[in-house]
Amino acid sequence: MIDVRNEIQYIIVSRLLSGMAREGFLTADELATAQRLAVDQYRPAAVWK
Repeated sequence: MIDVRNEIQYIIVSRLLSGMAREGFLTADELATAQRLAVDQYRPAAVWK
């Protein structure tokens, strides 16, 4: 069963991180680490398919 709340939280965090990287607040390495942590935290079903 998909946990909709976690899916939405993951989408929000992912977009926030992408925007921060685009604006120069995160390096590519920091972005990769933050995205990995977001997957660990929220475990979205779409990532694992």
